[in-house]
Amino acid sequence: MTYWLVPIQEDMWDVIRDKGVYGYKESLEEFIKEGDYIIIYVSKYYAKRYGGKIVGIVKVLSNWYEDPTPIYPEETVRNRGIYIYRVKVEPVVIGECDMRKILDKIRFIEDKGQIAKYLRNAPANLKRPIPEYDAKIIEECLKESLLNI
Repeated sequence: MTYWLVPIQEDMWDVIRDKGVYGYKESLEEFIKEGDYIIIYVSKYYAKRYGGKIVGIVKVLSNWYEDPTPIYPEETVRNRGIYIYRVKVEPVVIGECDMRKILDKIRFIEDKGQIAKYLRNAPANLKRPIPEYDAKIIEECLKESLLNI
């Protein structure tokens, strides 16, 4: 079981959650495989609600494939596919976990003064998997947010 962290733009989350598709501008098949888990982090850039939060963990159900069909908001506005390398996913746990709340508990962010370098690009964490220890902390944080609704 391998966990990967990927940052997304906030408006992509509804599509990932509701349509069960994660897409990126280049293939990530070298890293993320069928059966792996993706931890979805919403970057602060242009975010209104979820910026700086992890919103879910999804399981990868397929191999990577190319599909130019516009499904994400940025694609539908431009009427062309941008995130054409895709995998099918299903939610494992959905919620809102503020990274600041768990920063002192997680280990993958080794340099707490340079948090941003661990939260950019895909996969994030400098293209390294997220340790299962940290994935469990994130999962608990997401589950706790559901209890506080």
